[in-house]
Amino acid sequence: MSSKIAELIKTAPDWTKADPLSTEVRAWLDRAYEAVREFDPVEAGVLKAYARHLGDDPRRHSVEIVDTLQRVVWKMEKLERR
Repeated sequence: MSSKIAELIKTAPDWTKADPLSTEVRAWLDRAYEAVREFDPVEAGVLKAYARHLGDDPRRHSVEIVDTLQRVVWKMEKLERR
């Protein structure tokens, strides 16, 4: 699962050019949400909140989206080490 989310991080849209309402960005956000929700529903809610406001401030919220994904990968790896 962590590799799935790590792949999403690698394939994140170019937030400086991406249209937050485009089909491609929406599809990527949907995949990210589903992958995170399978592991941590709370973090999925956080991700969804940032995605909802992406159009208001793309620079800020895109960073928060990627940070959320990275945090989930970190949590997954921490659990795997136990």
